[in-house]
Amino acid sequence: MPQDSKRRTRRELLELLDTTWAEYPQRLRQLSESAQQRFAQQQGYARPQDLLAHLGAWMEETLRVMPYLQRDEKPPRDYGNDDEFNTRAVQRFTDRPRREVEVWYEQQRLALQQLLAQLSDDDLHQQRVYRWLVGTIIGHYEEHSLPT
Repeated sequence: MPQDSKRRTRRELLELLDTTWAEYPQRLRQLSESAQQRFAQQQGYARPQDLLAHLGAWMEETLRVMPYLQRDEKPPRDYGNDDEFNTRAVQRFTDRPRREVEVWYEQQRLALQQLLAQLSDDDLHQQRVYRWLVGTIIGHYEEHSLPT
């Protein structure tokens, strides 16, 4: 959960998906190759595309768990903890070129944007739904924000 405890609106969350997250791969590419590599390693990933795989995987996971959260149910998990999830996310794309990871990341971003746009106001007011979305959209950026 982000440090800022201000409740975010749907519009604010959509705007972040449409700007910050849409621009993320391109902004990462604007760094020199050595700076990209250094940043990825500082984030705990061997390569920049591994970081993108991690971010996209959490967007994908948000799509998967949202129906459970909407019903106020605990989503089933086929992974033990977040570290295992992150490892699997990177392994899925180990042999994939960066461009393919970027395209997949963008598909996940657009799907998450569509999900958020279609959620009811009642859904957004459910604490579990809201917290998960804010964690994915805001908290994750705070954790992985690019150097300026």
